[in-house]
Amino acid sequence: MLIMLVILVPLVALFIWAVMFDLKRRRRHAGLTSHDIVSAARTARGNADARGGGPSGGDGGVAGL
Repeated sequence: MLIMLVILVPLVALFIWAVMFDLKRRRRHAGLTSHDIVSAARTARGNADARGGGPSGGDGGVAGL
């Protein structure tokens, strides 16, 4: 029982610390890489217009396939 406490308690504490550290790091860096759905939709619309697609339903692909 004592061996289990000596081994498992530090391992569980290390695991909890690692998870908290990772969550804090992700939260800190999330503002730099994340974007909202509006800007993603705007980018997708711009890409579709550049390929010749758009609201008319065309995707700019080869017809007949």
